[in-house]
Amino acid sequence: MTESQNSEKPETLIEFPCHYELKAMGPHCETFIDLVFNTTQKHVADVAREAIRLNPSKTGKYVSVKIKFYATHIEQIHGIYGELNAHPDVLWTL
Repeated sequence: MTESQNSEKPETLIEFPCHYELKAMGPHCETFIDLVFNTTQKHVADVAREAIRLNPSKTGKYVSVKIKFYATHIEQIHGIYGELNAHPDVLWTL
């Protein structure tokens, strides 16, 4: 291995493949939950609807949607976050 190969930094600290959990917050409605699921499914075809966990806000106006999936590469995660963060109903993502 050359010195330049040794000094290269990884693109991500996440080791792939891995189990990954995404979290998004938005209005508490079925449309928002579907948005998170459908966006994730677009990038991770085998994600299950049962992988979703909901946590409503104290007032019930907002909901935190957590979804676990098996990620095989960083582009999946970047694609999901990119689409969700561009949507006007998404307040934040983690």
